[in-house]
Amino acid sequence: MAHDVLYEQGWALTEPDDADIDELMAWFADAADVDRWGGPRFRYPFTRASFREDCRIDEIPSFCLRDPGGAMAAFGQFYNRRDRAHLARLVSHPNRRRQGVGKRLIRLIMRAARQRCGHQQSSLFVYRDNEPAYRCYLAMGFVVQDYPDGAPMKDRCYFLTRDNDLAAS
Repeated sequence: MAHDVLYEQGWALTEPDDADIDELMAWFADAADVDRWGGPRFRYPFTRASFREDCRIDEIPSFCLRDPGGAMAAFGQFYNRRDRAHLARLVSHPNRRRQGVGKRLIRLIMRAARQRCGHQQSSLFVYRDNEPAYRCYLAMGFVVQDYPDGAPMKDRCYFLTRDNDLAAS
């Protein structure tokens, strides 16, 4: 089901098409990259079909962030987890990292989650050794919380939340 495109200073949050998925698949160099992004159950090597399936692309809201020229700069998803918009599979194009693209992606996905589902809070998991992502989330106002009961990889990840007021982003 198509939704409205969200814009921020010429950047656009859109739904991915098959060409976007093909491009996204090329952003991962090896199994470690895929694990860090998609988790230990994400298959590698992958095919387009296994990638779409493991991504749950047809089941949960999925987004591409496009720069003002229309190029895909980032990808991310959200789903409902304990009445929060749980952000998942967030990634910036390898050549666009550490340029604020991830923050823009997160702001727009949180806005989409609030508009579509009314979520007042967002959450996410981040691998403890993914220092750039962890710093990005803290800078955006995410706060480390107690790890959810029953959630996997407690020894490898942090769990963070923040309000979706977007004033602090």
